[in-house]
This record gives sequence, C-alpha cells and structure tokens, in this order.
Amino acid sequence: MTDGGSGPIDRAAFANLVEMTGGDVPFVDELVDTYVEEGHSLIARLRTAATDGSTDELMRAAHSLKSSSMNVGALALGEECRLLEAEARGGSVADAASQVASIAAGFDEAAGALLAQRESRPAP
Repeated sequence: MTDGGSGPIDRAAFANLVEMTGGDVPFVDELVDTYVEEGHSLIARLRTAATDGSTDELMRAAHSLKSSSMNVGALALGEECRLLEAEARGGSVADAASQVASIAAGFDEAAGALLAQRESRPAP
C-alpha cells in the first residue's frame, strides 16, 4: 500500500473500508479475497469484450471493476475503469486492447499490494 494516492492502494481509502466494517479485519480479508477472485473474472471479460468489440460488455465489466476497486482503495485503477466505462458508453473505444492491458496490469498491482499488506500484518 502507499502513503497516499501515488501507488496501487490508497491508505486512507483502505483505512475507511476497515473503519466501515467496525475494524473487522477477518471480514476485510474476505472482501479482499472476493475482490481478487472477481477481479480476475472481470479482467477476462474485459479482454474478451475488447477482442470482440463489444462496447456494452466493456462498459459493464469496467463498471463492476471500477466500483469494487474504489471500495478497496484501488483509486487509480478505479479511475482508469471509469474512463473506459465512459468511453464504452459512448459506443466506441479507441485502442480497447491497450486500455484493457493497462487495467489488467493495474489490477495485478492492486491485488498484489492488498495481499502483501495482509501478509505483512503482525500476527495477533
């Protein structure tokens, strides 16, 4: 995680998630696991949609990944997904494959940072 918004996970946004759960760290861990699992599926959907030229599917998958990324503090990734979603909503996406590749790389960074943060937490 980072000290602000410069890395894959915004500390303040992630801390807000923990606070919203009442500090239930095991529940937050489950949320992170779900984010990672569903994120892989959404990335696959984005890749397929980019290949197929399906702006509707690009829009839906980008929207879902945007929302879940913002929830776990992956704000930069969420913004990148928001931009793709908006472009797809307009009916045409310039260089969709490149945009999806960038989102996939951002997701890998965010997921890695979230999982590393859990591993670096002191044992209870």
